[in-house]
Amino acid sequence: MDNRPIGVLDSGLGGLTVLKKVIKKLPNESTIFIGDQAHMPYGDRSEKEIIDLTMASVDFLLKKDVKVIIFGCNTATAVAMPIIQKQVPVQLIGVIQSGALAASRETKNKKVAVLGTTVTTESHAYQREVKGRNPEIEVKEYAQPLWAPLVETDPDEKEKLAVVRKGIEEIKDQDFDTLILGCTHYPLLMDEIKANLDPSKQILDPADQVAQYTYNVLKRDNMLAQGKAEHEYFTTATNTEKFNKLAQKWMEDSSIQSKHVDD
Repeated sequence: MDNRPIGVLDSGLGGLTVLKKVIKKLPNESTIFIGDQAHMPYGDRSEKEIIDLTMASVDFLLKKDVKVIIFGCNTATAVAMPIIQKQVPVQLIGVIQSGALAASRETKNKKVAVLGTTVTTESHAYQREVKGRNPEIEVKEYAQPLWAPLVETDPDEKEKLAVVRKGIEEIKDQDFDTLILGCTHYPLLMDEIKANLDPSKQILDPADQVAQYTYNVLKRDNMLAQGKAEHEYFTTATNTEKFNKLAQKWMEDSSIQSKHVDD
């Protein structure tokens, strides 16, 4: 048994989609979430910037004595996680490995598409992870740099549909059967994506596999918690009210109140 909390980090609010699945899968686990909204999006930053910013969030969570850290950000997973894992004492869990595992299991025609940030797609992290599990699978990656900032502004449905429709235009006629949402913000556009994509194509949210993998790790290492769970939220944004409003909406929890962390 280990009642220390699970840490979850993200460049903004997208990691809440991962956190929500983790809380559902592991209802006895306490969690601490930090969103680096002051510096989002990470998807167009240099590798050094991404590593430094991610390390700051990791250091914050380590000071909170978390038992594992989930990288609820594909860009941070692709660029920073392999380097930071060598420097910290706790296990890091990334979204890319989980998404790739799910896609390699689910694709029937062995053709997979990935939508992600510019940095994530240019790193070809999903391609490596999927093909590492099955070299016969064809993986095509497409950058959607406007989608994560779009989610953070929480626009009306008309604007969301217009931006998503333009992005899907590039891929909708491709013959993949499985689409990985390679940014944790993108599941918050699920309705708009489905409205513009052939319903025969399955859409994978890596958060589902992240939650299952986290459970497996904690069970394996005898680190599952017992008792009442508590959840804390932190943001580097100066406007915590905006964070609270969106987090309450997306997490379906009106009691969420975040705290500001200096960036």
